[in-house]
Amino acid sequence: GLDLEIGEGETHVIMGPNGAGKSTLIKTLCGIQYATSGNVCVCGLTDFTDIRRVTGYVPETPELEENLTVIETLRQESFLRGDSRQSTDAFLKSAMKMMDLSDVASKKIKALSKGYRQRVSLARAVSFDSKVLVLDEFSGGLDPAQIVKIRKSIKKLSADKIVILSTHHIEEAESLCDLIYIMDRGTVVAKGSVQEILKQSGRKNLEEAFLSLTHGGD
Repeated sequence: GLDLEIGEGETHVIMGPNGAGKSTLIKTLCGIQYATSGNVCVCGLTDFTDIRRVTGYVPETPELEENLTVIETLRQESFLRGDSRQSTDAFLKSAMKMMDLSDVASKKIKALSKGYRQRVSLARAVSFDSKVLVLDEFSGGLDPAQIVKIRKSIKKLSADKIVILSTHHIEEAESLCDLIYIMDRGTVVAKGSVQEILKQSGRKNLEEAFLSLTHGGD
Protein backbone atom coordinates (compact mmCIF):
# COMPACT_ATOMS: atom_id res chain seq x y z
CA GLY A 1 0.00 0.00 0.00
CA LEU A 2 0.89 3.66 0.14
CA ASP A 3 2.01 5.46 3.27
CA LEU A 4 3.65 8.86 2.76
CA GLU A 5 4.47 11.54 5.31
CA ILE A 6 5.98 14.59 3.67
CA GLY A 7 7.44 17.54 5.56
CA GLU A 8 7.93 21.23 4.78
CA GLY A 9 11.26 22.47 3.50
CA GLU A 10 12.08 19.19 1.79
CA THR A 11 12.05 17.80 -1.73
CA HIS A 12 10.51 14.37 -2.05
CA VAL A 13 11.05 12.36 -5.22
CA ILE A 14 8.66 9.65 -6.35
CA MET A 15 10.34 7.17 -8.69
CA GLY A 16 9.03 4.14 -10.51
CA PRO A 17 8.85 2.47 -13.92
CA ASN A 18 6.05 3.32 -16.33
CA GLY A 19 2.73 2.12 -14.94
CA ALA A 20 3.94 2.12 -11.33
CA GLY A 21 1.24 4.60 -10.28
CA LYS A 22 3.33 7.77 -9.99
CA SER A 23 0.99 10.05 -11.94
CA THR A 24 -2.09 8.70 -10.16
CA LEU A 25 -0.47 9.39 -6.80
CA ILE A 26 0.64 12.87 -7.89
CA LYS A 27 -2.85 13.82 -9.08
CA THR A 28 -4.38 12.51 -5.86
CA LEU A 29 -1.98 14.56 -3.75
CA CYS A 30 -2.95 17.66 -5.78
CA GLY A 31 -6.66 17.11 -5.28
CA ILE A 32 -7.13 16.60 -9.02
CA GLN A 33 -8.08 12.94 -8.71
CA TYR A 34 -10.05 11.45 -5.85
CA ALA A 35 -8.63 8.59 -3.81
CA THR A 36 -10.63 5.38 -4.17
CA SER A 37 -9.59 4.28 -0.68
CA GLY A 38 -7.57 5.55 2.27
CA ASN A 39 -7.10 9.16 3.36
CA VAL A 40 -5.28 12.15 1.90
CA CYS A 41 -4.23 14.99 4.22
CA VAL A 42 -2.20 17.93 2.85
CA CYS A 43 -1.19 20.75 5.21
CA GLY A 44 -3.87 19.56 7.61
CA LEU A 45 -6.52 19.70 4.86
CA THR A 46 -8.60 16.72 3.80
CA ASP A 47 -11.15 18.37 1.50
CA PHE A 48 -9.95 18.13 -2.10
CA THR A 49 -11.13 21.66 -2.95
CA ASP A 50 -9.10 23.05 -0.05
CA ILE A 51 -6.08 20.96 -1.06
CA ARG A 52 -6.18 22.43 -4.58
CA ARG A 53 -6.09 25.95 -3.12
CA VAL A 54 -2.71 25.39 -1.45
CA THR A 55 -1.13 23.26 -4.16
CA GLY A 56 0.74 24.35 -7.27
CA TYR A 57 0.80 21.63 -9.94
CA VAL A 58 3.19 21.35 -12.90
CA PRO A 59 2.19 18.54 -15.31
CA GLU A 60 4.59 16.83 -17.70
CA THR A 61 2.99 18.65 -20.65
CA PRO A 62 2.19 22.29 -19.76
CA GLU A 63 -1.55 22.96 -19.95
CA LEU A 64 -1.56 26.58 -21.12
CA GLU A 65 -3.92 28.68 -23.24
CA GLU A 66 -2.10 29.32 -26.51
CA ASN A 67 -3.51 32.81 -27.17
CA LEU A 68 -2.76 34.30 -23.76
CA THR A 69 0.49 36.12 -23.04
CA VAL A 70 2.78 34.97 -20.25
CA ILE A 71 1.66 37.73 -17.87
CA GLU A 72 -2.01 37.11 -18.72
CA THR A 73 -1.54 33.43 -17.93
CA LEU A 74 -0.12 34.19 -14.50
CA ARG A 75 -2.76 36.83 -13.74
CA GLN A 76 -5.52 34.43 -14.74
CA GLU A 77 -4.26 31.84 -12.25
CA SER A 78 -4.24 34.37 -9.41
CA PHE A 79 -7.69 35.67 -10.40
CA LEU A 80 -9.16 32.16 -10.42
CA ARG A 81 -7.81 31.60 -6.94
CA GLY A 82 -9.42 34.81 -5.69
CA ASP A 83 -6.19 36.55 -4.70
CA SER A 84 -6.24 40.29 -3.99
CA ARG A 85 -4.62 42.63 -6.55
CA GLN A 86 -1.85 43.52 -4.09
CA SER A 87 -1.14 39.86 -3.38
CA THR A 88 -1.29 39.03 -7.08
CA ASP A 89 1.23 41.71 -8.10
CA ALA A 90 3.68 40.68 -5.37
CA PHE A 91 3.62 37.00 -6.26
CA LEU A 92 3.67 37.64 -10.03
CA LYS A 93 6.76 39.80 -9.72
CA SER A 94 8.50 37.17 -7.62
CA ALA A 95 7.49 34.29 -9.91
CA MET A 96 8.56 36.12 -13.09
CA LYS A 97 11.94 36.95 -11.62
CA MET A 98 12.54 33.46 -10.28
CA MET A 99 11.71 31.82 -13.61
CA ASP A 100 13.55 34.47 -15.68
CA LEU A 101 10.46 35.32 -17.72
CA SER A 102 10.53 39.12 -17.74
CA ASP A 103 11.81 39.26 -21.34
CA VAL A 104 8.88 37.20 -22.64
CA ALA A 105 6.12 38.62 -20.40
CA SER A 106 4.19 40.05 -23.37
CA LYS A 107 4.70 37.09 -25.70
CA LYS A 108 1.88 34.67 -26.40
CA ILE A 109 2.23 31.10 -25.19
CA LYS A 110 2.01 29.76 -28.76
CA ALA A 111 5.24 31.60 -29.61
CA LEU A 112 7.26 29.97 -26.82
CA SER A 113 9.57 26.96 -26.87
CA LYS A 114 8.82 23.96 -24.64
CA GLY A 115 11.50 25.13 -22.22
CA TYR A 116 9.81 28.50 -21.78
CA ARG A 117 6.38 26.86 -21.56
CA GLN A 118 7.58 24.66 -18.72
CA ARG A 119 9.00 27.70 -16.93
CA VAL A 120 5.65 29.49 -17.35
CA SER A 121 3.90 26.43 -15.94
CA LEU A 122 6.26 26.44 -12.96
CA ALA A 123 5.84 30.20 -12.47
CA ARG A 124 2.06 29.76 -12.53
CA ALA A 125 2.35 27.13 -9.80
CA VAL A 126 4.22 29.56 -7.53
CA SER A 127 2.44 32.79 -8.55
CA PHE A 128 0.31 32.54 -5.42
CA ASP A 129 1.12 31.57 -1.84
CA SER A 130 1.22 27.83 -2.51
CA LYS A 131 2.33 25.63 0.35
CA VAL A 132 2.94 22.59 -1.82
CA LEU A 133 4.58 22.36 -5.25
CA VAL A 134 3.98 19.16 -7.23
CA LEU A 135 5.85 18.39 -10.46
CA ASP A 136 5.07 15.41 -12.68
CA GLU A 137 8.00 14.44 -14.95
CA PHE A 138 8.77 18.15 -15.43
CA SER A 139 12.00 17.75 -17.42
CA GLY A 140 10.63 15.81 -20.38
CA GLY A 141 11.70 17.39 -23.67
CA LEU A 142 13.91 20.05 -22.08
CA ASP A 143 17.53 20.52 -23.09
CA PRO A 144 20.31 20.15 -20.47
CA ALA A 145 20.72 23.92 -19.93
CA GLN A 146 16.99 24.37 -19.33
CA ILE A 147 16.94 21.44 -16.90
CA VAL A 148 19.80 22.92 -14.87
CA LYS A 149 18.00 26.29 -14.61
CA ILE A 150 14.74 24.72 -13.47
CA ARG A 151 16.49 22.46 -10.96
CA LYS A 152 18.12 25.52 -9.39
CA SER A 153 14.71 27.18 -9.12
CA ILE A 154 13.24 24.07 -7.50
CA LYS A 155 16.01 24.02 -4.91
CA LYS A 156 15.22 27.65 -4.02
CA LEU A 157 11.51 26.92 -3.77
CA SER A 158 12.06 23.94 -1.48
CA ALA A 159 13.35 26.24 1.27
CA ASP A 160 9.83 27.16 2.36
CA LYS A 161 7.55 24.77 0.47
CA ILE A 162 6.84 21.08 0.34
CA VAL A 163 8.15 19.97 -3.06
CA ILE A 164 7.04 16.65 -4.52
CA LEU A 165 8.21 15.51 -7.93
CA SER A 166 7.92 12.33 -9.93
CA THR A 167 10.67 11.20 -12.26
CA HIS A 168 12.26 8.11 -13.74
CA HIS A 169 15.61 9.89 -14.21
CA ILE A 170 18.17 8.62 -11.69
CA GLU A 171 20.47 11.65 -11.90
CA GLU A 172 17.55 14.02 -11.45
CA ALA A 173 16.40 12.19 -8.34
CA GLU A 174 19.88 12.25 -6.83
CA SER A 175 20.41 15.95 -7.52
CA LEU A 176 17.12 17.15 -6.03
CA CYS A 177 15.90 14.75 -3.37
CA ASP A 178 15.89 14.81 0.39
CA LEU A 179 13.84 11.62 0.39
CA ILE A 180 13.02 9.13 -2.35
CA TYR A 181 9.95 6.92 -2.63
CA ILE A 182 10.36 4.03 -5.09
CA MET A 183 7.06 2.70 -6.42
CA ASP A 184 6.29 -0.52 -8.23
CA ARG A 185 2.84 -1.76 -9.26
CA GLY A 186 1.03 0.81 -7.13
CA THR A 187 3.05 0.17 -3.97
CA VAL A 188 5.91 2.02 -2.28
CA VAL A 189 8.62 -0.65 -2.15
CA ALA A 190 11.35 1.52 -0.59
CA LYS A 191 11.72 4.99 0.91
CA GLY A 192 14.49 7.05 2.47
CA SER A 193 17.55 9.08 1.54
CA VAL A 194 19.80 7.85 -1.27
CA GLN A 195 22.10 6.20 1.28
CA GLU A 196 19.17 4.56 3.05
CA ILE A 197 17.83 3.22 -0.25
CA LEU A 198 21.25 1.76 -1.06
CA LYS A 199 21.42 0.12 2.36
CA GLN A 200 17.91 -1.32 2.02
CA SER A 201 18.66 -2.76 -1.41
CA GLY A 202 22.26 -3.80 -0.79
CA ARG A 203 23.35 -2.09 -4.01
CA LYS A 204 26.21 0.28 -4.81
CA ASN A 205 24.31 3.00 -6.67
CA LEU A 206 20.76 4.26 -7.09
CA GLU A 207 20.34 2.88 -10.60
CA GLU A 208 21.14 -0.66 -9.45
CA ALA A 209 18.91 -0.22 -6.39
CA PHE A 210 16.02 1.01 -8.55
CA LEU A 211 16.30 -1.93 -10.93
CA SER A 212 16.54 -4.46 -8.11
CA LEU A 213 13.44 -3.09 -6.36
CA THR A 214 11.12 -2.77 -9.37
CA HIS A 215 9.95 -4.92 -12.24
CA GLY A 216 12.33 -2.84 -14.37
CA GLY A 217 14.96 -5.30 -13.19
CA ASP A 218 13.04 -8.41 -14.36
